[in-house]
Amino acid sequence: SLEMHPLDTENRLGDLKETDGIGYCNITKCCTKVCPEHITITDNAIIPLKERVVDQFYDPLKKLFRIFKPKE
Repeated sequence: SLEMHPLDTENRLGDLKETDGIGYCNITKCCTKVCPEHITITDNAIIPLKERVVDQFYDPLKKLFRIFKPKE
């Protein structure tokens, strides 16, 4: 995923949350089990991306600060 590449500076967390629907992945590792190249995409990409989306959009402290932060 480009979102995880160290040289990429574009913020795609909103797209991952809404458009691309990473929330629909149920992390059962079905894709890892059937991967002919034995890529552990669930552990190395999907779970970290889901954690980043949750931290950005659902963290209670961040929500609280957004309420009191003045609009720019």
